[in-house]
Amino acid sequence: GSSAVAYSQAITGLAAGTTYYYCAIASNAAGTGLGTVMSFTTVAAPSVTTSAATSVTNNAATLNGSANPNLGTATGWFRYSTTQPASCNDAFGTRAPAVGGTALGSGNTAVPLAMPISSLTAGTTYYFCVLASSPVGTSVGTVLSFTTAATPVATTTAATAVTSTGATLNGSGDPN
Repeated sequence: GSSAVAYSQAITGLAAGTTYYYCAIASNAAGTGLGTVMSFTTVAAPSVTTSAATSVTNNAATLNGSANPNLGTATGWFRYSTTQPASCNDAFGTRAPAVGGTALGSGNTAVPLAMPISSLTAGTTYYFCVLASSPVGTSVGTVLSFTTAATPVATTTAATAVTSTGATLNGSGDPN
């Protein structure tokens, strides 16, 4: 024939997150024709990075991280606890948010995540990490920690220089 005929070949067993190159080849009695070399990258589980907590007060903090969806539609969230886990996983501590997560899209660049948390205990060390999931799989970040500010300690001591019209009040404070 003298017109183009479309053809395709499904392939399996490819590695996730890998770039593959291919070209179409056609041949007849007159020779072999080669198409333009093209490429595609297979979808991979998200890549995640846990970053330092910010805006830490005595009862709140903002957890930070980033995730690259690696071409799969991904969602990100955090886990935190006062007990240090052996590694980040989706079973330890409290999930933030409690359900769902932050939509990360399906691109191929890192997307920042930030999650404010509250009702924390003053003067306490918290451990946290970022997680992200896509249809290809779930990835976990490294575990980092922060310590909430401790409540100040005030001590009242006896008044001195007491007279009939005045006194010096005394005390001390540790701002922690």
